[in-house]
Amino acid sequence: MWELMLRNFSLNNTNILFLSTGLLVSFFTSLSSWRKIEKYRFLFYLIILIFSISFSLVITTTNWFIFMIGWEIITLSTSLILGWSDKNIAWEYFVIQFIGGSFLILTVLIAYTNGYQIIEAVDEFWLQLMFIIGLGVKSAVIGLHSWVPYVYKKASTSFCALSSGLAAKLGYITLLRIITDGNRVLLYLGIIMIYYGGIKALEEKNYKLILAYSSISQFGFITIAIGSGNVYGYYGAVLQIIAHAFAKSTLFNGAGNWIKEFNSNSIFSFSRCELKQKTNTISTIFAMLSLMAFPFFIGYNSKHLIKYSLSSIPMFEFLLHLGSILTAAYVLKILWVIIFKDIKKSNFNFKTKIESNYKPTIIENLSILLPAIFLIILAITANDYLGKQFNFHYSTGFFTTSIYLIVAYLIRFPIMSRINK
Repeated sequence: MWELMLRNFSLNNTNILFLSTGLLVSFFTSLSSWRKIEKYRFLFYLIILIFSISFSLVITTTNWFIFMIGWEIITLSTSLILGWSDKNIAWEYFVIQFIGGSFLILTVLIAYTNGYQIIEAVDEFWLQLMFIIGLGVKSAVIGLHSWVPYVYKKASTSFCALSSGLAAKLGYITLLRIITDGNRVLLYLGIIMIYYGGIKALEEKNYKLILAYSSISQFGFITIAIGSGNVYGYYGAVLQIIAHAFAKSTLFNGAGNWIKEFNSNSIFSFSRCELKQKTNTISTIFAMLSLMAFPFFIGYNSKHLIKYSLSSIPMFEFLLHLGSILTAAYVLKILWVIIFKDIKKSNFNFKTKIESNYKPTIIENLSILLPAIFLIILAITANDYLGKQFNFHYSTGFFTTSIYLIVAYLIRFPIMSRINK
């Protein structure tokens, strides 16, 4: 039995990191969902358990057959979770994922017949492209991404947290294993994803759609990191996957509380958030700071390595800096509208008593606060659990982040004017 496990599974440090992240995201989302799931609660949590087992198989196995079985169970379980909010959209999502899965099965069969009998680095460029397409449908690579905003707009925040936080990243985790020497196509696709998702996030006022397009943009950084094909890109991608998982699970689970509070998805309906849900406000700020790569948040560590991985290609490094400004712009837009605008209007009065329409439980608050705190802990301890010594240049990071914020602040008024119209 032990020999069979060794032959079909691999538990290296990176896999353990991804596995731990996935289990924690599932756990925190389960805690956040408890009060919001009113019907068939036991069945809901049973499906999340099956989902957790299946993504564990996908992350750790080296066997193509087990890999595909695990992934199709993920498709089925996430479709069922989506069914709690909208059965029609769950069916459409299942069909899209089934199509992507069918092409992925074909790709796996071709890889197997070409000598790749286990999951390992693939040398042939044409076969890499086939994997990018097959995995891209499931992981929202640009051109194959349209299901994300369409589904997330109607889905529950629990589904969005599990999908954006973990399920949609499994394709990138797999690409890390099969594309080890870089891929030029991924570099171009990643740049397009960063700008497309960032611009769409700037234009939206529906909070769930903003987070959906933000996910596409943040996936672009992972795509570029894999495409770079060097050690800095590899570890940058690993950290970006982990950083985004905790940030987006925090934001989507927190979004569920905001939507219950204001009975609206529009960020312009959110008011005095800092008084109505203090823990959610702090967690949201932490997650957003990580997304915009603020120093001492894990999102900074990941993007620092990704930018450094492309230092030999100045144009791509420059475009990544512009992409970071774009991220800072939509983060500043969100935080200004839902938090800081009201604080400024109240002359920083935090003593006003305001009745809350939805008071989160201690468990709900912990489910968003703990992953937000992890974003700091993971940044401080990055060199320890990576087993590598990187100089993250925090002093330089504060300088560049300040520039990002200044530029984002200067362009906030035309952005807000366009959204209002």
